[in-house]
Amino acid sequence: MERLHDLASLLVACWTIATDNAKIPTSHGILDRALRDAFDQGAFPTWARKIMHFADSRIGLQCVELPSILKWAQIQELTTAPNPSYEFTEIRVSERVAKQLLKRLDVAEEDALSWGRLINEAIANNRRSACENPAYIEA
Repeated sequence: MERLHDLASLLVACWTIATDNAKIPTSHGILDRALRDAFDQGAFPTWARKIMHFADSRIGLQCVELPSILKWAQIQELTTAPNPSYEFTEIRVSERVAKQLLKRLDVAEEDALSWGRLINEAIANNRRSACENPAYIEA
């Protein structure tokens, strides 16, 4: 359980220091696929990689732990409650706080910046792909 708490902190910290966007997409499997893409490119520390699992399901690729990760981020008040349509959650921490989280997790800022960029790029690529292939539309 504690490791999911740490994974929530890691995700929020990576996103915060790597992007100017205060919103993390949480609907239509967008974040699930982005995490998998980043994972496949070697993102995340060993402890995080050991507890992240991905599965193809009836509704597409899912990060099995993502609902718990998002819940822990909300419980820690790192993010807001999902918006009414559950399309995104907003980051509630500053870059300074994100750097403190990384320090507590013993994660180098450079690594977190790289991983956050990988996640953000994967989200952009997944959205572009959905627009180019209307039969595969996802929000």
